[in-house]
Amino acid sequence: MDLPFLHGIVPPLATAFNLDESIDVTSYGAFIEHQIRSGVHGLWVLGTTGRFDLIPDANQRIVAETAIETAAGRLPMVLNVSDMGTKRTLQRAEMFDDLAYDYYAVLAPWYQPMTQAEVVDYYTTVADRLSKPLIIYNAPWVSNMLDFKHLRLLAAHPRIHGCKDVSPSLTRTLAWPVAERRAMNFAYLHANDSMSLSTELGSDGFVTAMINAFPELIVALWDAARADDAERASRLQQQLTRLSLALEFGPMLACLESICRYRGFFQKMLPSPLRSLDEEANRRVIELIESVGVLPEQLAPAA
Repeated sequence: MDLPFLHGIVPPLATAFNLDESIDVTSYGAFIEHQIRSGVHGLWVLGTTGRFDLIPDANQRIVAETAIETAAGRLPMVLNVSDMGTKRTLQRAEMFDDLAYDYYAVLAPWYQPMTQAEVVDYYTTVADRLSKPLIIYNAPWVSNMLDFKHLRLLAAHPRIHGCKDVSPSLTRTLAWPVAERRAMNFAYLHANDSMSLSTELGSDGFVTAMINAFPELIVALWDAARADDAERASRLQQQLTRLSLALEFGPMLACLESICRYRGFFQKMLPSPLRSLDEEANRRVIELIESVGVLPEQLAPAA
């Protein structure tokens, strides 16, 4: 069976917790439904926004099962199975091999620095041995981010089908033409909120934390940019950029939690030892998003 091409707006789903840090299955399922109804093109499960690093294995299994059952084959599904070494990553992936995910996503091991050759060896080996095709998760907060040269090298591997590139660079898609990527069946997904320009320059899609809070707006921005509706795309990009200020009133994910709570998605997305915002910071977040608007074209005139 042909794999779906991973593209468009792919939220790295936040995980919904109860106050005791058990998985809030009901809220998580409803949250996924809202994302799908908003028009997202895929789902990324147990990523950094989902705090895979802080969730016990048994609860990770609940999250992975809930997501795949709720989505029910309606769109491409990516499950992050990152761990701290080749064998650990392969063993972690085996915990989920029976679930109908389309792709596994993998970070490079992040505790100690590795050479680029070692990172390439790591990705080559896991791509060869994972039961599902691989999406590279390339992030600057780990010590072993791939440089652009080696990312392109790995794209030629027949079982590596794309990357989430957490890079501020907007020129990589110019240096890496769409036709070349398509010939390799490789999707370049940007983790950058400058979506209008990045789309114009050739990105295949986006995996950013803000999609969790504003899926309707971001899908509308993607649609406008893809349709070459520059005026609407500019308005929506301006709205998204103004909303991004709400993520600067405390730790980014704590601010995101406040927005998602305000929108009624869930009560908690931060497991211990992470803290929610204090009352004053939460108030500032809510005041800002209410002044801007969370849905497309709600943007208030600039003061």
